[in-house]
Amino acid sequence: MFLDIKGKLCLVVGGGEVALRKTEALFKSGATKVKVVAPLLHPGFAKLGKKGIIKFSRREFRLSDLKGAEIVVCSTDSEKLNSLVGKAAAKNRALVNVVDRPALCNFIAPAVFRNGALTIAVSTGGACPALAKKIRLHLGKTYGGGFSRKVEALRRLRIKMLAPEPASVKQAAKQAYFRLLREI
Repeated sequence: MFLDIKGKLCLVVGGGEVALRKTEALFKSGATKVKVVAPLLHPGFAKLGKKGIIKFSRREFRLSDLKGAEIVVCSTDSEKLNSLVGKAAAKNRALVNVVDRPALCNFIAPAVFRNGALTIAVSTGGACPALAKKIRLHLGKTYGGGFSRKVEALRRLRIKMLAPEPASVKQAAKQAYFRLLREI
């Protein structure tokens, strides 16, 4: 599932390297409001803090931290805390991902490949995240480089096809669109 998370409060519980990667993934996915709760933070969080759209609470998690959170990512080394956060977040109707604990999740974060407007997500349903990452790297070799220019050209042609243009302009755009699509 692809979600528009701009403006939605995203809560990250945990401050280690995995929590940092998950927080970076939220930003790459368009997050504009992120709160991180952890007593200790990986040094990489300092760089994210400079963006001004992240709030840090350097302390232990409290249930009140879930207030208003629509997306919750939990990445701690405490099974008890992971379970508490997972169950409480789901009860609050948030989308929750407890890293490496599919039974506590109501969504799984896929491995994501991005190149311009092209985004491809890969998931093994939690069975083998390493395989999903390997497939993502393979996709990068196949769809990297100048592929984003082709996607952008297709986007511009599609806009012309859907716009209130004269029929001849729409037809020419449609022909160019499908010609380019066949070449890919």
